[in-house]
Order: sequence, then C-alpha cells, then structure tokens
Amino acid sequence: MIGHEKKITQRIAAVARWLLKPVMAQPVFFAVVWLINCSVTLGYLAGCLFIEDNRPGHAMECVALGTAVSYLLTALVHLARPRWLGKTLKALVLTAMAVMEAVYVFIHLNFDMNLGPRLLILLAETNSHETSEFVGTYATAAPSLWTYAIVAAMILAMAVALWKEKALKKALGRSWLKRCLAVTLLPLTLWGMALCANYVKLWRCTSSKQLNSWVRDFGIDALDHVSSVHYSLCYLRVSDADIARAVESAQQVARATNVVTEPDSLNVVMVLGESYIKSHAALYGYHLNTTPHMLEEQRRGNLIAFTDIVTPYNATSQVQKNVFALNDLSQGEMWYEKPMFPTVFRNAGYKVFFWDNQRNYSTHELFTITVNSFIYNDTIASLSYDQTSNGSMTIDGNLIANFKKNATQPGKYNLYIFHLMGQHVHPVGRYPKKCGFDRFNADSIEATATYLTREKRNYVAQYDNATLYNDEVMKRIFDLWRDKNTVVLYLADHGDEAYDYRDHCGRGNVSVPNAPLLHCQNDVPMMVWCSNAFIARHPELVAQLRRAATRKGMSTDVTFMLLRLGAITTPYYRSERDISSPAYSPTPRIVYDKYDYDAVTHPRKTAK
Repeated sequence: MIGHEKKITQRIAAVARWLLKPVMAQPVFFAVVWLINCSVTLGYLAGCLFIEDNRPGHAMECVALGTAVSYLLTALVHLARPRWLGKTLKALVLTAMAVMEAVYVFIHLNFDMNLGPRLLILLAETNSHETSEFVGTYATAAPSLWTYAIVAAMILAMAVALWKEKALKKALGRSWLKRCLAVTLLPLTLWGMALCANYVKLWRCTSSKQLNSWVRDFGIDALDHVSSVHYSLCYLRVSDADIARAVESAQQVARATNVVTEPDSLNVVMVLGESYIKSHAALYGYHLNTTPHMLEEQRRGNLIAFTDIVTPYNATSQVQKNVFALNDLSQGEMWYEKPMFPTVFRNAGYKVFFWDNQRNYSTHELFTITVNSFIYNDTIASLSYDQTSNGSMTIDGNLIANFKKNATQPGKYNLYIFHLMGQHVHPVGRYPKKCGFDRFNADSIEATATYLTREKRNYVAQYDNATLYNDEVMKRIFDLWRDKNTVVLYLADHGDEAYDYRDHCGRGNVSVPNAPLLHCQNDVPMMVWCSNAFIARHPELVAQLRRAATRKGMSTDVTFMLLRLGAITTPYYRSERDISSPAYSPTPRIVYDKYDYDAVTHPRKTAK
C-alpha cells in the first residue's frame, strides 16, 4: 500500500515538473509577463485591505485568470520551433505587455481611466488632427512625465532581469524552490485554466443582455490587461449589434397602428432631470425650501408628486436608454428590443422636439458615446424627432431660452423632451451666482455629522442651490404652456450623494448596497404637472394620477404612462406597467440587475 502511494506521489510530481517546465525554462519572461499583465489585478487585491467595495474572492479569481494567461503565453514561447520563432514571439509579447502597461499608466494618471471599451472607442473615433492636438496638450503634462519615468524604470528592470536570467535559472534549480513553485504557482495556474472558460462565454455574447450577465457573474474591476482587451473587443462587437437591433425596432413602429384619440390640441412635455437627491427637495420634506415653485404648484392643485419611485441604475446612460425605450425590464426585455417612445409619438401624429443639454457633454466619455449612438442614430433620429437642439448650454435656464428662440412652429399635437444638466457632478456650476440662487451656505446645513467640515457643508449648500435653480427651470417650463392643454412629467435619472449619511459625495460602484445608499442614489423625484385646461378636459385621468401618487413604481416604466397622457392608442402600451392606470400591477423592484430594492431598504416588511 505504501509503495502504491509512493508511485502516485511520484507521478503527481512528474506531472507537476512537466507542467512547470515552460516556467522553469523561461523564468524571467514568465515573471515579467505576470507582473505587468496582473498589475491592475494585484493593485485591486491590495486595495481589499482598505477599500470597502473591493471583493477579495473576485480579486483572487482574477489573479488566477491572469496567471493562467501569463503561463499560456510562456508555454507558447517555450514550445515555439524553430528557435528564431520563439525569440520573435518572446520579443513581440514583451513589447505588447510593455505597451499595454505604458498606455494604462498614461491614461490612469492623466484621466483616471483603465484599459477598456472607452479607450478603444476613443482611438477608433480620433482623427490625425485630434491626435496631434492631444499629443501637444498632454505630452509634457506632469502625469505624463511620471508615466515616462515609470515606463523607463520598468524597461530597465526588464533588461536587468533578462541579463541575469542564467543566474535566476540556476537558483530555480534548487529542489525547495521547485517545491514552492509546485505548491503555489501550479494550483493557481490550474484554477486560472478552469476560469479561462469565461473567455469562451464572453466571446459567445451576442447582445448587451448576455454581456451584462457575464459582467454580473464574473466582474471586470480587477481583470488583467489581456483579459481587459478581450472584454473591450467583445463590448464593441456587442454594442454594434445592439444598435442594429434598436434600428430594427424603430423601423417596426411604422407597421403598427398608432393613433391619437385626443380631439383637442395637446402638448406633452417630458423632462429628464439629473443627479437629483430626492431627500434634498422641500417637496419631499427637506428642511430647506429648495422647491418653492413646485410647492406652490402643488398647493394650487396643478402638481402631483409621486412619492415612491425607484430608478434601477445610478448611471445616466443605462437609465436613459431604458427610460426612452418602451421595454419592460421586469420581464427581462432590453432597451434595443422595443422602440423609443418619441418614435411612437411621432408615428401617431405628434411633432417631436428634443432639447438635450447633455448631447455634447463629455463627448469622449463612454456613457455619452453609448447613449448618443442610440438616441441620435441617423435612422432612429429621422423616425423620432422633428427638431433637436444643436449644443449644450452652460446652465439649464439657457437651454429653455434657446428653445424659446429656435423651436419651430408647433403642430396640433406636440411632444417636447428636455434633458437637463440638473445637479450633475459639480453643483456649484449648475446655477447662476445672482438673482437669489446662491441662497444657501454652510451655515444653512443642519446636519451634525462629525465629518462635515465647513468645506463639505459648502458643497451640500451648493447642491441645494442647484436644486433651487432646478425648481426655477421647471417653473419656466410650466410657464411656457400654462395657458394651453398641457401635461408635464418630470423625472430624475438617478440620485447622488452629498455627504448625506457618510463621508462621501457623488456616486460609485454598488457592489454591496445598503438602505441609505439606495435612498440617496436610487430614490428619485417624479412629478406630473397639469395645466388648468388639461385638468378641465381630463378630470378622471387627473383623479387617477392623484390616487397613484403613493404607489411603488420604477422610473423606467414612465413611458407607458406618457403614452396614456398623450392619448395614444398603440400595441406598445401596457396598462399593467402604467403606474397611473387602474390595471397597474407592481413587480419586484430590481436595481443593478440583481438586488431587490424593497428587500434591502425594508427587509423586515419584505420578509413578512
């Protein structure tokens, strides 16, 4: 029995030596490739010690995957015959690794970017003139100088390691080192080999639905360089396929029967706000009067505030695509599988006007590129809009002024869409510093958290001033159609944070959500404003809106209510998804594609 166990042990040792042979033959090459390829992954792993959102399990999976990739590249070089081919492959791989690391360091230091789809899109869309301007701007910037120093040190270290390769091989010949490698490197490599099945799954993705599922299951935060490039190429391929499907969905609208049943002229106005923390609105109980005009409209009986609306994402691009499209997320439908509501409105006989204050905002950002490639696709736009704005304005009041000046003659039925900057990113730049909009300051903030320095209180006050100005912008919109048969729907794309419950402002990755986080980033204000003429013509509809104001709903379903407000009969309308309809049927409110919002925010009630 003992002899049998000894033979098994010897065979295992022989297999281990055979598997480790490429690494033992090319130790410096493997070490260099592994360290460069896994640099981001190792940084993410180290961050698990002090960054709450970093996941150690995911980090180790990515280390294993990166190790397997490095091993396979080493084995390819080791097995290459004739010898000159192996040397050529070795030089090409090392050059590619050095280039990837140099690019990563450059874009990370200059733009806080990683290797990913955003970078490939920028490279694909940049012409020679833009490239020369880019080089002239950033070639001598301080982060770039650090990049040059880091890359030079990396190349020097590689050269020294290759120079001392013989000594390293001799050291690795020691039996105890071989055993250490067998115990540590071999299991990690084999685990990574098994994880390489994710490459196949990734390449087989043919839609963003499948790609999102892959990202949700495996994650991209800690991918090694080679895996990041692979993911990016798949992302670009899938994005093109999504847009092609979206174009087909838009073209199918003409084959459906879409008609307006309203006998009188009618204006429907949809306003998409930005980064609006619901709890900072006086309309919802905030201690500062940040919404005086909305409160006045509510007192008059013209404004109905919906109190329990949740957005599924905290990113504009994801929200906007799913708000504009008539898909049902509760049934797993993707935005490209159904047409946009403006397309249906226009086909039914409406004139459609779209004034977008984010059309030219951060045009080289991935979120802008992905939304604009859908919203402003040539075919989709020709089927959806009669007139659009040309550029972004400094503040939203200027957007409304530009609309008043440039909008063409309306029709009998009109759909007006405004996409605001709202309180986005830098609230201090979202309102004019005069006319009373700089009303709040650090002393206005009542919160007593110890982390709230005066500077942070100023930030909160600036956010509240931006919210106050947003209220003024909405008043200007109401005033445009106050004496006409008009209904206005306002909805924010997502919330934000302004030091509300922790020492943090803005948004970020949501890996482990909690109730305060979701309340800040996913609770959104939604309201419907009706002119006196609309109330007089549609008393029962307005009564149903009032009764629906406390229902639980999702922001991505509002387009079904817009179809009803616009008196459009269409096969795309679903009464069970229209929160204003008596036939409305609430579904679980899933955020970030996997978390039940109500289970997170009210676990005891959900359990009952």
